[in-house]
Amino acid sequence: MRQLLIAITFLISLSGCYVNLELPISRDQPLEERVLGGSGATKIALIELSGMMASDWISNVGSRRSSIDVDEVREQLVMAARDPAVRAVLLHINSPGGEVTTADVLFHELKQFRERSGKPIVVSIGAIGASGGYYAALAGDEIWANPTSVVGSIGVVMVRFNAEGLLEKIGIQGEVLASGSTKQELAVPLKPIGKESREILLRILNAHYERFVGLVAENRQLPQEDALKLADGSIFPAEDARRLKLVDHVGYLEDALLAAQMRTGAASATVVAYQRPSSFQPSLLGSSAAEVNLVRVPDSLMPSSGFLYLWQP
Repeated sequence: MRQLLIAITFLISLSGCYVNLELPISRDQPLEERVLGGSGATKIALIELSGMMASDWISNVGSRRSSIDVDEVREQLVMAARDPAVRAVLLHINSPGGEVTTADVLFHELKQFRERSGKPIVVSIGAIGASGGYYAALAGDEIWANPTSVVGSIGVVMVRFNAEGLLEKIGIQGEVLASGSTKQELAVPLKPIGKESREILLRILNAHYERFVGLVAENRQLPQEDALKLADGSIFPAEDARRLKLVDHVGYLEDALLAAQMRTGAASATVVAYQRPSSFQPSLLGSSAAEVNLVRVPDSLMPSSGFLYLWQP
């Protein structure tokens, strides 16, 4: 068990690493099964959600980056569903969230996997499972949080900057041609918006918020009013999250792994992961994306615009 946990931890640490010189990883290469350890005919598939959730973070095609690749997660779920030996998924989450739609698509893919395959998902939250990261965790059959995990941040945010005065001082003027006054107003990101435009954005924001709260109530089996009380953007330490029923258990990755094995009904299990052949590249120059996120998300990595399920300290 100890060697297996070392292998899993090493793999997870690589998912958050980056190097300055990025090596291309072709999407033409199919995912391959990699055995991490354990024994027995029954398999548990390890799937990792590490980093920010953003659909428009497209750097070089196939390069490693500190965002979650939704398409690759979908491929991994397909492989796990098609393999009859895979009896459960261990989903490790280490994410502060990100774009609303990306978080929702991940939740949808995970939920569909459970419903169509009948295979359980046991979630293990690492350093952080906040906002969109927690949103995705709601798709699991049970949620474990590390004793030092940050959990919660249920809410939606949209950031707009008013730099009109600064732009006037430095002599920059923007001109937008649009088919309507509201569209024209919303097309200029650095100027204040009027009441009508603000109401439009608030309606969208509130719709996203209500969906998030509804999913918390439904998937954590909480009364709607209790879910609303928790949905003020607050973050919680693991024990508080367990007490508030946002997670089921507090424990380490090994505990979540044992829980997944128990759900298979097997006395032992082999843990596997799905990777592209050239993607397993240890880097001594890398740093953990989760650690960066816990300090501050770099502006260059922030999604360009839109509504976010995101916790940023």
